[in-house]
This record gives sequence, structure tokens and C-alpha cells, in this order.
Amino acid sequence: MKARIEVDLGHPIGAVDPLIYGQFLSRRRWVADGGLHDPKHPDAGSDGIRRQVRDRIARLRPSVIRWPGGCTGTSYWWEAGIGPAQARPRTVDWHFGYDVANDFGTVEFVDFCRSVGAEPHLNFNTATASLRNALDWVEYVNGTGSSPNAELRRRHGRADPLNVRYWQIGNEDWGEWEIGQCSADENAVRAREWAKAIKRIDDGLKLIAVGCWRPEESVEWNAAVLDQAWDQVDYLAVHTYWRFSGRMGEAEYDRIVAAGFIEEDGIRALGGLVDLVARQKGTARRPRLAFTEWNCADTDLRGMSAAWRPEAPQFRLMDALAVAGFLNAMQRQCRLVGLANFAQTINVVGALFVDQDHVVPETVYWPLLMQRENSGPISVPAHVECDGYLLHDHRHLGAVPYLDASATHDERGRRAWISVVNRSRDDEMVTDVVLRDRSPKPAATVIQLAADDPLAQNTPDSPDAVLPRTERVTVDGDLSLSLPPHSYTIVALEY
Repeated sequence: MKARIEVDLGHPIGAVDPLIYGQFLSRRRWVADGGLHDPKHPDAGSDGIRRQVRDRIARLRPSVIRWPGGCTGTSYWWEAGIGPAQARPRTVDWHFGYDVANDFGTVEFVDFCRSVGAEPHLNFNTATASLRNALDWVEYVNGTGSSPNAELRRRHGRADPLNVRYWQIGNEDWGEWEIGQCSADENAVRAREWAKAIKRIDDGLKLIAVGCWRPEESVEWNAAVLDQAWDQVDYLAVHTYWRFSGRMGEAEYDRIVAAGFIEEDGIRALGGLVDLVARQKGTARRPRLAFTEWNCADTDLRGMSAAWRPEAPQFRLMDALAVAGFLNAMQRQCRLVGLANFAQTINVVGALFVDQDHVVPETVYWPLLMQRENSGPISVPAHVECDGYLLHDHRHLGAVPYLDASATHDERGRRAWISVVNRSRDDEMVTDVVLRDRSPKPAATVIQLAADDPLAQNTPDSPDAVLPRTERVTVDGDLSLSLPPHSYTIVALEY
């Protein structure tokens, strides 16, 4: 098949917020606890963090990392995770029903974030704790005065505040699985009142309210939050997972690789609701969207019991294409999306498979790395001409283009990056890339993630089965690329 991409460098869409390149570490076993922090592991440093795991995460250059949950955040007792590690009690994770250690707590998490260059993003427990408990946590973390909790932090050896700016009020409180499930109005009022009180302690904090992405209730839920907490919160958090069954193999290929296309329609719709409320309120201020959890997710992942252990990688090349497509969508929708946390970093639908003996980047790790290393801060239009296909459950969206593209450039206007997913399972895409009103220099760099089989995986036995390859190519006027089937490519060029 043939295709054409025309990049309009002269009409920027807007600035891409680097906070969209975030990560999420819950306190689940084999995620933050055991996967990242394991003081008894032979590869652990003096802080208990496994060195190879830290190095792999650091290479992603995460802009922000969320913790402790997630669903596990609805029972998190932050006081159990402060002070001398040997004196901390074991507590019960009320979401999963098993007891947990607390040696990886608030300070350890913040220190880890700083060690990899990320902003910490803490999640309040709105289900089994109170507003007073949340205010105490903020004072412990950020307090500069003589409040009891700021003094307690100093007695624990931290004279200076930890300066955590990003805080989320709740998690999936619309979900029947969530401890603390509530109505849209209850969530909206709580977001308003908690944010009001928290910002009186520190008005420089960025607060994230719980939104809803489920189509059947998203309008009512999100409209309530926006109406009640518009002036108090900075972000509206939504979560999206593209569910698949690993046992079905390639059967759901067309839907999975179209994830970015489908979700971008939802982003535009929610952005329209934000615009409508802004018009109603007569204000230019707008909370931005925050995808504080997003990824593919294998519905066959079971057994989140105390005995659960990671057994095998979960993701295929096709899942990496979905991840790349969603990153493209967030770049294109940079006016609306201001923060995102890939969920999760380790093991449980994680970018890294980590067991006692291995640290293996899953296929989905690589588009995260490719975009972080090969994107600019300014999004520009990339107009695509190609064939497409229809999805039965999403026919109202029209044809899904086989080619998905996002383009960015640097602040000086000299370099551009074009991120391209070939969704076709079977066909190579011969693609002409044109820079409108610009002439590229005679050489470009092509970084490509591809494999013969869309079900290819990275495993402990074959950790390099799916890896990006880099080559320099000659540009003679316009650029022509042959994009393999089921592949992801970034072109870096100067002009």
C-alpha cells in the first residue's frame, strides 16, 4: 500500500507538556514492593532499590511518577510508612485483603523519584481516611512551619520539605470494585472541599480530581466534577485500558492497534465538555485532562493474592503499536492533555517484567523510550493520506487509517520528529513524507520497532526479540519510507 504524510511545521498545534511521559508504581507486591524496592536482593543499593530496575526506569526519563495507588491507595495508611524502617508496622491492604510491609514509604518514594529525575505524584486515600488525614500528610511532606507533622518530618531526619507538587484526590471512585465507591455528586463535592482546604495549606500544589472514562456515565460524572470543583482543581483524571485476552492471540489485532484512534475521539469529546462548562462559567481557565492510568491490559491476569508472582511477560508487538498510537494521540491533543502515567511501570501490566533473576523490557517499554528520546516540545499537524478499515464496535468513528502519525519540532525550529504507526497487519506501507514549505537536509535518522510476527514478545530467554533499530537514510528532496507491516517508526530530521 501507498501513503503520504504532509507535515505542516508552520502552524503549531501547541506545546506538548512533558508530564504526559509519566509512570505509575502502585504499592502492590512485585510492583513498588518487591519489584522496585527489595533490600534483600543482591542487586539492591543502600536504599533498597534494585539497580537494574532503577536504570531501566531512569532511561525512560519519566517526568512524573504516581504512587501508592491505584486501588491500593484507597487503604493506604501513610503514617505507617514514615520514620525508622525497622519500627514501621505491617498493615493490611484492604483492597486485596493481605498484610503488607511499609518499608517503602513516602520519603523512600520521593527519593526514588528524584533519583530518576521525576516529579512525585501522591494519591490521597479518600476511602478509609479523612480530609484531616490528607492535610496532615501534606504538612508532613511539604510543611515549612512548626506544625506537628512538619516537626515530625524533621525528627525523622528531613529538615527540608520534600516539595511534592502533584496530588490526586481519590481513585476510580465510580467503580464498583473500589473501596469508597460514591456517586458523581458526592465525588464532585469532595473534590471541591478537599481541594479548597489543601490549597489553603499550599496554594502552589497541583490537584487532580477523579473523572470517569466509562461512556455510560462519563458525561454525568465529569460534568459534576467540572461544575463543582472548576476553580479548585488543576486536572481531571481519567483511566483507560484496552482489554485483551492473551489466549486469543491475534484475534483482536485490529481493535488493539486502533486504541489511539478510538481514545482520541474520547479526548475530543471530553474536551468539548470542558469547553462547554468554561463557556457556562465565563472563564478562560480550564482544568486539563490527566490520564493517570493508561495501557493495554490482559484480562487473563489473575491472582492478585499474597502468593501472586510474575511468571511471564504479557505484551506483544501489537500492544506496543497501541501504546505508540496513544502517545501520538496525546501529542496531537496537547491542548487538552496535560499529564499521563503509564500503568504500570513494573509487572502488573508493566513496562518491565521483573522477577528474582531478570529485568526484561516488555515490548511496550520501547515506544515509551522512543518517544521520550525522539520528540520535540511543539506539536504540529501531520496530515495522513492512506487507506483504512472499519471496526464493528466503532463504525460510528469511520475508517481507522492504516497509518497513524504525529509530528513535533524543537523550539528553535530546526529539527523535526515524525512518529508513525503502520497498523496494517500484513502490508508494507510505502510512504512519502513531505515538509510543507520546508526542505529537509540530505540525511535523516530512522528508529524502527518491528518484527516478523505481531505476537512477538520479549522474554527472559529472548529479551531482545523486539528491539528498536536505528539507521541513517539519505533524503533526496522529499523522504520516502518503506514501513514494514505492524511496525512503529520515528523519523528524526533537520531542515
